Amino acid sequence: MEFKIYILTTIFVDIIIQTMKYNGIEFVAIVATPGCGKSYLCDKYPELFVDVDELRLKCKYFIPEDITRKELEATKGNRPYKRRADDTQYVIDLHNKLDQYVKEGKTLIAAPHHEAIDYFVKNDIKFCFIYPQDDLKEELKRRMKLRGNQENVVMENYNDFERYLVSNRKENKSVVHYRFGKDEYLEDILVKFGYEFKRK
Repeated sequence: MEFKIYILTTIFVDIIIQTMKYNGIEFVAIVATPGCGKSYLCDKYPELFVDVDELRLKCKYFIPEDITRKELEATKGNRPYKRRADDTQYVIDLHNKLDQYVKEGKTLIAAPHHEAIDYFVKNDIKFCFIYPQDDLKEELKRRMKLRGNQENVVMENYNDFERYLVSNRKENKSVVHYRFGKDEYLEDILVKFGYEFKRK
């Protein structure tokens, strides 16, 4: 897989970003549902990836700089932090930070929040949408418990699994969908997509 010059038509030109491909369709960013290994991948390769959801929370709340992703994950469903800015300003702050990471050529990995998807669409950043196969309800419950989510968050996702699947299937802003299986995590999936885990 070669690095390519990917033209972002709105605010960037000649930014070098690594492309990925699935079913013959190229993209440069990932939006993935919970439990597939986004945080793990960003921890393992901080020089390559940006955890957009972590960045979103740090723009939205006053969060200690030294907090780990695992500690932050454990507060989901009961954030103990004071809001940093109003809804309009924190989105502006987030998008400004994402601008900088894109200029650095980093790969953006996001949860399916509108702030990230709106940014991708606005800047013509092509992304793959990743979500689980139909039979992964129990497996995702296991993964969420393993990563330290609070019980109410685990059960909310578990009970709403079928509803989320219906919504996921209708997602139409990405260029391609990928559905992961029981033994797959995001690092495995990106290998399939031809991602090279190194800086050129």
